[in-house]
Amino acid sequence: MRRRAIGQLVRETGPRSHTQKAGTPTMGGLVLLGLWVVAVVCLQPWRRDARSIAFVLTAGTLYGGIGWLDDWLSIRKRHSTGLTVVQKLGLASLASLLLYFVFTDVVAAPLALPFTSLTVSLPPVAVFFVTWLVFLATTNSLNLADGLDGLAGGLALLIVCGLLVLAPTRGHLLLGFPLIAALLGFLWTNVHPAALFLGDVGSFAIGGIIAALALASGLSLVLPLLAGVLVLEAAAVLLQVSLFRLTGKRLFKMAPLHHHFEAAVAPQERKCLIRSYEWPETKVTARFLILQALFIAVAVWAGSFPKA
Repeated sequence: MRRRAIGQLVRETGPRSHTQKAGTPTMGGLVLLGLWVVAVVCLQPWRRDARSIAFVLTAGTLYGGIGWLDDWLSIRKRHSTGLTVVQKLGLASLASLLLYFVFTDVVAAPLALPFTSLTVSLPPVAVFFVTWLVFLATTNSLNLADGLDGLAGGLALLIVCGLLVLAPTRGHLLLGFPLIAALLGFLWTNVHPAALFLGDVGSFAIGGIIAALALASGLSLVLPLLAGVLVLEAAAVLLQVSLFRLTGKRLFKMAPLHHHFEAAVAPQERKCLIRSYEWPETKVTARFLILQALFIAVAVWAGSFPKA
């Protein structure tokens, strides 16, 4: 990867301390995705839940392809931005549309209502909206969280474990265990100081897999709790952009949220409305993972009520 210049490109507006990450091999998610697909196919979990298995495989591959295109354009242009935001959202929306129409029977699974024993079946229009929202929110929020060594991979690992606790079907276990193994192998190289990065191909593929597992399990309404830190990361970006456009002021030192807590200033000092913290990168990652584990515990409780 280094010989072929497949290295991380750091955005100019990012923390100064991250300039040392420039050139670190990226697109590690491509290897992770490939190993996961091969493992799932070799395990052959097709006798049961064949449609949901195909749905999750297709989702991971489709969204991984979008991430790969973004990485490839970024490397080709020698710039930290590959696809524009509009292009990413457009391609992600097209992928969710395709998945909805091909796997309507899978995504239409009754939804578990958190903290109750009830389930609810939605009309087709609502099912499509939920499918679109879950895929877009999960893939993009995990992509936003991929900014500190070990953070995105650690969050994904915890979320997948939570999903398997709530939906331990044979098919989902045979999808989830290879992903857990691949994530553990990746994290071995991604802990600080990282020797390999996921790249967008990894964050989008894993986000697509998580979203598909939640949809196929009827856990779409529990997912915001399962992925609580991802919700906070995405919400921080939306609040930061909205407030800055309206008032010219920043709510956080920098968005996504993990950079607000990090002991790393931007090229220009930034005033913000919420107190800024100066934690080392490793402390931010560790505390975000602890917070995510707490979200998982609440989500498992919320989704474990006996079904009526």
